Amino acid sequence: MLLINNMKKITLSLLLISISFFSFSQDFKKPSEGKSLVYFVRFSGTGALINFKYFDGDKYLGKMNGVNYFTYECDPGEHTFWAAAENRDFISGNLMANATYIIEVRPTMGAFKAAVRLHQIAPNDEKKLKKVNRIIAKRTESTLKGKEEDHSFFIENGLKRFEKIENEVKSIKSDLTF
Repeated sequence: MLLINNMKKITLSLLLISISFFSFSQDFKKPSEGKSLVYFVRFSGTGALINFKYFDGDKYLGKMNGVNYFTYECDPGEHTFWAAAENRDFISGNLMANATYIIEVRPTMGAFKAAVRLHQIAPNDEKKLKKVNRIIAKRTESTLKGKEEDHSFFIENGLKRFEKIENEVKSIKSDLTF
């Protein structure tokens, strides 16, 4: 009888843990009313010491290194997000109001230091979402550094690059929200 009671307790405990994990895994922050929210998540340690610089069009957001994440709340509508390291990578799209998006910040090998790639994560990509949830569970949201730095020349050159490759830039799919 004692064994059966213990098995019931263990089963119930495992069920509750599973339910709470599942609930957490789908519980991303929501934007303020009428806004859009974008998670930028870097879950690969490749080039962890290299700062990536983040932009929304001509607005410099700041820089961050290592396995980490930050959120960015903005007005809905057309946005071109880009990150810079040894290279520049762009992703753009029309963000919906009251929607949350997740962008993977993927470091890759560059010629001299880490390069960067940006990719949208879909709500049905369980493998990527596990990694995202692990980062969010283990780390406090990062505050971007260097916001006060003047990057006007860098932004001007970055946007000229964007104009040249605009037709090849990855798109944010507006309906892939959390």
